[in-house]
Amino acid sequence: MSESADGDLQVDGEIVAGRPGGVQPIQAVQKAVAVLNLFTSQEPELTLGDIAERLDMSRATAHRYLITLRATNLLAYEPSRGVYTLGVKTLDYAAVVHDSAKFASAFVRRTEPVLRRLSEETNYTAVASVWNGDCPVLVRTGIQVRRMVVIATMPLYSCLPVFDSAQGRLFLAFSEDARRTHASDPRLRELEPELELARKEHFASHDVAEDGGTTTMAVPVLVDDTLVGVIATLAFKTTVLEPDRLMARKALTRAAADLSARVRADAT
Repeated sequence: MSESADGDLQVDGEIVAGRPGGVQPIQAVQKAVAVLNLFTSQEPELTLGDIAERLDMSRATAHRYLITLRATNLLAYEPSRGVYTLGVKTLDYAAVVHDSAKFASAFVRRTEPVLRRLSEETNYTAVASVWNGDCPVLVRTGIQVRRMVVIATMPLYSCLPVFDSAQGRLFLAFSEDARRTHASDPRLRELEPELELARKEHFASHDVAEDGGTTTMAVPVLVDDTLVGVIATLAFKTTVLEPDRLMARKALTRAAADLSARVRADAT
C-alpha cells in the first residue's frame, strides 16, 4: 500500500481511491472523533451518560469508545466523580499546532459576536471560515434573528469549495499554504487575475445561480499580513442591488478590522 504524488491510494500498484472525498469514511473513527469533539472549554468534563445521550448511543456502545480512547491517552477518567476529560496525549497535539494555530484559534473564539453584529448591520447571514489544509471550513455563523427568510448555510465544519466560492478565492489569494496545496490545479492559473484583484482590494464576491441564486461577499481577516480567516455575508442575489453591495462591503471591512484587533489582543 502506498500513496502516489497526487495523493491517490495504491494497493499492489493499483489506484483504489482518489481524493479523500471519494473514500468511504470509517464509521468507528468518525464516532471516536465525535466523542472527542464533545469536550470544549465550556464543558471540559462529561459523564458516560452525557456522552451516550448526545451521540444517541447506548451506554454500552459509548463505554467501548471511551475505553479505547482512554487506552490511547486521548481521554482520562476520574472515578471519584465519574467524569471523563481530555487526556494527556491531546497536549502533544496542542503543542504541535500551537504556534501556527494561535491566531486561528483566537479567530474562532472571537468571531461570533462580530458576525452577529455584521448580520444585524447588513441584514444578511454572516459566516466565518478557516483553512484546514485542503479547503476552507465553515466555523461560525451569525444570522439576523428578525429576518423572516434566511439562507440556510452548510453545517458547521463543512468544507467549502476552493475555486468556486468567495472564501476559497481569498484563501488562494492570501495563503501560501492554500496555493501550494492546489498548485497543480490548472484553475489556479486561470483565476490569477481575479486573485490579484482580490489581493489588491481585500475583497471577493461570488454568485451562485442554483437554489434561487445567492451572492457571497467576503473579506480576509489579517493579523500582521498573516491570513487567519475569512468572513463573508450571504444573500439572495435578487435582493442585492449595487448600493447594497457597497454597504455590505464596507460593513465587512469594518468587521474584519474589529476582528483582527480582537485576534491580535487575544493571541498576544
